Amino acid sequence: MEEQKKPLNIVLLGISGSGKGTQAKVLYEKYNLEYIGTGNLLREFSNEDNVAAKRLKKELAEGRLAPTWLPFYLWMDKLAHVSEDKGVLFDGSPRKLSEAQLLTDVLDWYQRDNLKAILIEISEEESFKRLINRRTCGKCKKSAYVEKEKEEAICDYCGGLMDIRPEDNPESIKTRIKWFKEEVSQVIQFFEKHGKLIRINGNQPIVKVSEDIIRALEQ
Repeated sequence: MEEQKKPLNIVLLGISGSGKGTQAKVLYEKYNLEYIGTGNLLREFSNEDNVAAKRLKKELAEGRLAPTWLPFYLWMDKLAHVSEDKGVLFDGSPRKLSEAQLLTDVLDWYQRDNLKAILIEISEEESFKRLINRRTCGKCKKSAYVEKEKEEAICDYCGGLMDIRPEDNPESIKTRIKWFKEEVSQVIQFFEKHGKLIRINGNQPIVKVSEDIIRALEQ
């Protein structure tokens, strides 16, 4: 009973294109969580007018990882201001074993030991297919998957033009998939070893993936 009274803290894991962002929104709303999205924080930072931001923007476009200290710097400031009785959702972190260990230490220090790591599983082939067809609205920033042969697409939400993200080019996608196999696989093993990992089949309709996640969390 004591564990259930503690705020729920969730780490979302999955290869690029697995649908983490979509499921993050579902969990954010259902459990009233504080959202800490590493990808969003890094993209926002990369648009600032400073030397570090310009360097980061170039490296993200090439499919490279931001240095470990940068995402931690960005989300630690947010975490420090979250109410003790509110859960937190981490989307995009940790990305390396050392980050997973540090994140666990930080959450333990905050007495946030009610932690679950959710892995949304899809194949490397499916990841590449989804990302190469992904477009993001330049107006409302929502993402969608389009037919590969379409060079232009219109946003269903606001009518804006859907563009390809700079980091969604073939070589960058291959780099991110390779990195997931080499680095994030160790993070997955870390959480599984500590009994915190929940595996979810991501090759299902979005609603079914959401239902499976919620069912697993509430068991």
